[in-house]
Amino acid sequence: MTWSNQLPSREPEPNKKMKTQNPNIVLVMADDMGYGDPGCYNPESKIPTPNIDRLAREGTRFTDAHSPCALCTPSRYGLLTGRYHWRTAKPHTLVMPYEPPIIEASRTTIASMLKGCGYKTACIGKWHLGFLYPSKVDKKSGYTEQEGDIDFHQTLDGGPLELGFDYFYGTAGCSTSDPPYCFIENNRAVDIPSISSPEALNELPGFYPGLMVPQWVEAEVDIHLALRARAHIAEQIKSSPKTPFFLYFALSAPHNPWVVPEFLKGSSGDGLRGDMNVLADWCLGQIYEELSKQGLLDNTLIIYTSDHGPQYNIGKTGHRASGFFRGHKNTAFEGGHRVPFVVRWPGKVISGTTSDHLICHTDLLATFAELTGQPLPEGAGEDSFSAFANLLGKGQPQRPAFVADTGHHGLASGDFSIRHDGWKLIIMAPRRQGDSEELLLFNLNDDPFEQNDVKAVFPEQVSVLEMLLYQVKHTGSRYLKF
Repeated sequence: MTWSNQLPSREPEPNKKMKTQNPNIVLVMADDMGYGDPGCYNPESKIPTPNIDRLAREGTRFTDAHSPCALCTPSRYGLLTGRYHWRTAKPHTLVMPYEPPIIEASRTTIASMLKGCGYKTACIGKWHLGFLYPSKVDKKSGYTEQEGDIDFHQTLDGGPLELGFDYFYGTAGCSTSDPPYCFIENNRAVDIPSISSPEALNELPGFYPGLMVPQWVEAEVDIHLALRARAHIAEQIKSSPKTPFFLYFALSAPHNPWVVPEFLKGSSGDGLRGDMNVLADWCLGQIYEELSKQGLLDNTLIIYTSDHGPQYNIGKTGHRASGFFRGHKNTAFEGGHRVPFVVRWPGKVISGTTSDHLICHTDLLATFAELTGQPLPEGAGEDSFSAFANLLGKGQPQRPAFVADTGHHGLASGDFSIRHDGWKLIIMAPRRQGDSEELLLFNLNDDPFEQNDVKAVFPEQVSVLEMLLYQVKHTGSRYLKF
């Protein structure tokens, strides 16, 4: 096995337009849903997920799909840009409340690429990639990160509209746990956040205190977003019935705080978090129903996934949110980044099947490029491999290696893992000053649940994977020759 960090010498493939009309694309992404939460992935799940299960019956369920990071902002960055978040200059991984954008306007995104080939594009739900907030005080720069200095009556720049989306309706950060607690339509606040969040919410785990609109109802945020997504689909068909559309619908459920709508309380066997997973499934059902109502199911590619692993693996009820995989959110083990990934596209994606092809969220950029016949610009999507043939149940996996990191609040990245040829190396960052890195090596072919560290037995594999990780970090993954 050899690889090179030289750019490929071949010319880009010519633009090959599909003979049939491009499909509508709907990408639904939950927040913190684990591999073992949906019933179609875990027969012993304590959470009813009829809509995800229906999607699996009518499409293909991928069993080896991954987020590029086990944390919110980096996973969303990777999904939209096709590149790993740690390639940016951002000094820490999360976009905290009121921080500026991390995707520059010149960067190719899924939205800008699809818009360039005739799609109408929309993002509804959680953004969490930054805005520029206008300042009432700083007249020189015009922007601020201080909540009390923000003029919410002015436009919020640097968001989805400048990155290829024709329409945005959602929230700046985690919809139910990050201020400002208000909905934003396009680049303006729908209502002005003018009161402080109440103590009853401030005391909940995962909730970040801040400004809120007076009519904010925490338990109804995802319900409101799902109904807004339904309305947008209906409006899109009414205004441009022959134009394909791309909808990126990003939920906050089942991310904490777990404030459950009344009609779903007790709907699972895994407490409040389980009920929030039922809410995520309900939201998917709303999208499915609207597509059916509008007669769009036959020509719509639907993808359902999660941004990373669950808050914890095994809860008090015994429910295994990561399935039998080790780890959870913020860890480099499989449970941190292996996610549900279900695809439905009648006549194209084979129904009722599973696929064990290795794919990552970063691959969606190259996948949609191939679907629509668009060559990726040089320097775009450095970590994106097309999985188009894999969606159709054809061909061999295009992704030869996979890198995930964990992220940490105060760091550009946390622990790293790299996988190649069935081997996985985890490089755990020092926990205290003066500590050294800890290395863990697993043979996933024999040990998929990462129980036996075999670095002492196969030191040569450690060296191989360390070198490969170095190459990936210094050269875009898709430019490596394996």
